[in-house]
Amino acid sequence: MEIVFLGGAKEVGASCVLIKTGGKNILIDSGIRMKEDKLPNLQLLRELGGADICLISHAHLDHIGSLPLIAREYPHIFFYTNQPTKDLVKVLLYDSLKIMDSKEDEIPIYAEKNVEDLLDRTITYGFNYTFEPLEGIKVTFFPAGHILGASMIFIQTQEGSILYTGDFSTEKQLTVDKASVPKIRPDVVICESTYGDRLHTNRSYEEERLFNSIYEFISKGGKVLIPAFAIGRAQEIILILRNYMKKKKVEFNVFIDGMVREVIRVYKNNPTFLSSRYYKKVLKGEEIFLSENINVITDKKQREEVISSSNPCVIISSSGMLTGGPSVFYAEKLVENQNALIAITGYQDEESPGRKLLELTELPESERKIELNGKEYEVKCKVEKYGLSAHADRDSILGFLAMLKPKTVVFAHGSEEAISQLSDMAIKEIEAAVLIPQNGEVTTVSIEKPRRQLSFFNVRKLSNIEPLNEENIKSLWEYLLESKQEANHITAEHAILIWNGKQFLERDEVNRVFELLKSSPYFEQNPRKPYLFRILSRAEVEDKLKPKPMEQNKMRELAFEMFKDFGLYKVGMDIENVVVTFYFNFPHIANRLEDKIKEFEEKTLWKVEVNPNINLTYAQKYLQKLLEDEGVKLLKFSYNPVINAIVVKPNKEFDSMKELCSKFLDETGIELIFDIENKEDCTARLQNKDRMEQNKALLLIDLYFENEKDKVYKKSIKEGGKYIELSFVTPFVAEKYKDKLNELSQKTGWEIRISQTINQVEMVNILKDILAKYNIDLIKNPSIYPSIREVRIKLAGEIDSNIVNEIANEFYDRTGFYLKI
Repeated sequence: MEIVFLGGAKEVGASCVLIKTGGKNILIDSGIRMKEDKLPNLQLLRELGGADICLISHAHLDHIGSLPLIAREYPHIFFYTNQPTKDLVKVLLYDSLKIMDSKEDEIPIYAEKNVEDLLDRTITYGFNYTFEPLEGIKVTFFPAGHILGASMIFIQTQEGSILYTGDFSTEKQLTVDKASVPKIRPDVVICESTYGDRLHTNRSYEEERLFNSIYEFISKGGKVLIPAFAIGRAQEIILILRNYMKKKKVEFNVFIDGMVREVIRVYKNNPTFLSSRYYKKVLKGEEIFLSENINVITDKKQREEVISSSNPCVIISSSGMLTGGPSVFYAEKLVENQNALIAITGYQDEESPGRKLLELTELPESERKIELNGKEYEVKCKVEKYGLSAHADRDSILGFLAMLKPKTVVFAHGSEEAISQLSDMAIKEIEAAVLIPQNGEVTTVSIEKPRRQLSFFNVRKLSNIEPLNEENIKSLWEYLLESKQEANHITAEHAILIWNGKQFLERDEVNRVFELLKSSPYFEQNPRKPYLFRILSRAEVEDKLKPKPMEQNKMRELAFEMFKDFGLYKVGMDIENVVVTFYFNFPHIANRLEDKIKEFEEKTLWKVEVNPNINLTYAQKYLQKLLEDEGVKLLKFSYNPVINAIVVKPNKEFDSMKELCSKFLDETGIELIFDIENKEDCTARLQNKDRMEQNKALLLIDLYFENEKDKVYKKSIKEGGKYIELSFVTPFVAEKYKDKLNELSQKTGWEIRISQTINQVEMVNILKDILAKYNIDLIKNPSIYPSIREVRIKLAGEIDSNIVNEIANEFYDRTGFYLKI
């Protein structure tokens, strides 16, 4: 095979490579230079037999700027790339037409018809899909990082395989993930060398340094200009600023000028090519670039207002090298302003104004002068460079080549110095022939034994007439399993090719099948590479098709829809165990809703538990309203969970008290007790003159319970000597000592009552004491529900059911409460 660089050898610009193999001419890219000698050597291309196809790596002008000339010269050929690259090519080339038309002293190198023709003949395929544009030639695009849609191009021929890296990045950016190739085995790698003579600084460090510099000038009321490539760099900077403003909790105005707005639209229209983080945000309908303080400048009037205003702001504008576009307009206004910063964030061509501006920073202030639009300016603003490169550096390139182990490496797309340093290190570290071609030089590469490639989806193509749809996608999945493709990944293009045998695909059809795969239970979208779908196993599909509990937010909405009218005011969720807890104002209502709760459980596959505690706030307000309807005021409200009763004190008696108690019990399941003052206290008892002295009585009580296992925690003389009150851990424990308490009352002459309070701290201590016997730990503190005499706990580990019963029985014996484990 022969490799000829028509441009892009020992330079950055006019990338254009011709590969002659198997009697076919494959052209890769056709860009321009940012100087007078704009074009690659297209005359040499004609002399070498022209092109049979053209492959496009990505949409930067140094790779696509002369494609309309190729389309005009070779009207029979097709161009191949992916969808976002095609969309960006359209934006860039139409913008270039406008620029050419606006320059009086420049003759346009192509016309709008040539751009239209190019786009009409551009066929798109996604990443990781192998297609055959010519007989015996297989092509696959792999993610290159760099910008949206940027591709490494893998070409397989009978004479050997070639990987053309294009511009690539091994570092993840905000908008796109890093370069990613599977286990391919190229014989030849044509590798970019833009930063082959240096190492990049830490990306996060550079992002923070950029933001801090910007905020320093903004805080002083200054302005910041960031000349940025409209494709890739501008979007990265916008997201950097958005993220840091959110992180640092500050805000300032950011204005975007040039063709960035159209590029942003392309980014949002191709979400599967974005990084996984922003793909998900776009799917949710979020605006990922613009905001209230990040806006696009739409006309010259607004441009003038922004630059003349005294308000501080950041301006992100194309072009990135200050070679044209609005960034030159802003630079003219700011370059002589001491309270301004021009932040350079990308590659600067040797002859570009951006490069000259950086070089001036090393000169004395009196010599810092630059020409912009034919006029000379003194450079008084601050100029800084920030390392946000979207290209691989020296070590990343060498590591990438070491992984691929090609037989031959061809270095291009870099300065002579960068290529020289990189090739010297590659010769020492990589077992491969290293070639450094000149533009126009025909390089012959002979491959005696082409490396065997791992075949991807080497399955027989079906020839179904009907399109792939919801009814037959299961058949495709079963066919793939029969072909031993389980756990492999496919794209929408793969699915169509295998099902219908079609290779030339309509974009709408690819998008439709993509959505079909995304919603299918037989495939799973790759979370990091959303354009790929894993083929699931039968076991995985069976599990996926099993009824699944309803999504928690939907379940919560349905709960309130079904039960709000019955007093549901809160929903708790145990997601791990798929249990939902309903909080009713009056839990007793749940007894009447058994059928409705069962219906809810069947619809949602969530198990329902009802919290047994009443909503005291609601209960008080509800009773207050009931009493107000009777013309009565509520003076006092209290709830006794042990007897499950609410005690209310009205300001007066009223006739319907008995009926109200009955109605309240029926509605809520809670007793209602009225505390009414009565001058003639019919419950008062005459004091017994023969009663035992109180200290002796209390001592006798101690003696009576000295040998009992249940402790009397507190003894109190109540209501000025009216009776003695005893406190056990719970009032239910006292029921075991009813006879003993009657005997004590007769001997002492005192009425003995039992406190209705519960000692929850001691209950927990008793529980821990019981569990310690079995070396069992609690996961968290228990939940105690006095109204239903229940304690709920979670234990660490699996416990034998017999032991569980023993623990529950002992706990009931010592507290009178049921234990739910």
